[in-house]
Amino acid sequence: MTSKRSTLAKFSETDSDLDPSAVAVARCSRLTSVPDRDTVGWESGDEEWGLTTRRPTAPIRTGAGPVSPQQVRWVTDGNVAAYVDDHGDGEVWRIPDTFDQFSEIGTYVSYVDGRAEQYGYGIDGQSLEKAFRALTGGGRYDASDYSVIPCGRQPWILSGPEGTLLCSCFPVDRPSDENQRRTSTITPAGQAIEIEEENSLVLAGASHFVELLTEAEGVEILEAEYDQIRNRTMHIFHGGGANWKISAEDLATLGRIALDPASVPVAQERMVQPPNSTGEISVEWDGPTHQVGERVNDAIIAGYEFTWENPGDTLECVATVRTYRLRNSHSRYRVDYHSDRLAAVVPN
Repeated sequence: MTSKRSTLAKFSETDSDLDPSAVAVARCSRLTSVPDRDTVGWESGDEEWGLTTRRPTAPIRTGAGPVSPQQVRWVTDGNVAAYVDDHGDGEVWRIPDTFDQFSEIGTYVSYVDGRAEQYGYGIDGQSLEKAFRALTGGGRYDASDYSVIPCGRQPWILSGPEGTLLCSCFPVDRPSDENQRRTSTITPAGQAIEIEEENSLVLAGASHFVELLTEAEGVEILEAEYDQIRNRTMHIFHGGGANWKISAEDLATLGRIALDPASVPVAQERMVQPPNSTGEISVEWDGPTHQVGERVNDAIIAGYEFTWENPGDTLECVATVRTYRLRNSHSRYRVDYHSDRLAAVVPN
């Protein structure tokens, strides 16, 4: 179960020792048929996480903005208590007393993803208000009738007299409160570094990036910082009074490429199937000219990847092995690659 993180504003002064558990609250969730509203249609039922849900056929327009069909699903059947027992954070949040108080809600971050257009995914005041309006249809309400149960990265539960919604985590901006930011630990070369990121590819790439700089440049990186510039996440690594910047997208590339040439699919003679083709061809790669970590023409060799490329204005698919390189340009590192052409085919 995910650890507790009290990130929403307090909506009532209740004694936490007397509050019912999240599972107990979930056990009381009301399950109903989808509402009959002129502006909302519903898909047939889906089975997910032991719950039967129905998505709206189109975005639901609310006073707080549109809600996509995947963001809120109406729960018509299933064991909500078992779902919360498996995935819940152990907390129950209350809805604000009035609509204008939704803007006072702090951001709850369940997942940090430097490759997303926003900081990550979770719940903030706007997303909670959207889901609430989708549940109630708008209008006056009694806040004590409604409960929110956060479930980490899993969809969260919103319940009330009208029924129960299963709500996917919404894209959220970076919270201003340092205590609400989520970090992961990477250990390149045994050195523990906290990084504000949870995307596994980015984390793997960050570890590889630090190891490349440590070996090729002889630097010692001690900490990492997060910055967002024009909807692009930059991770900035610090050590010895210097810093090294690289985008989350480039880190994700470093996290997925092969570091061992022998693991490239065509390192030995193999049969591969071209895209949009039913046949196979034999493609063999002789191996790299330079090994990972070598410095070649002001770049550091970072890894390899077998892929199919489609040259512009041609029908050919070209089997290639890309050699990825790490370059320093104006105090920022970027990843590029050189392609070795191995074979070309015309798809069937």
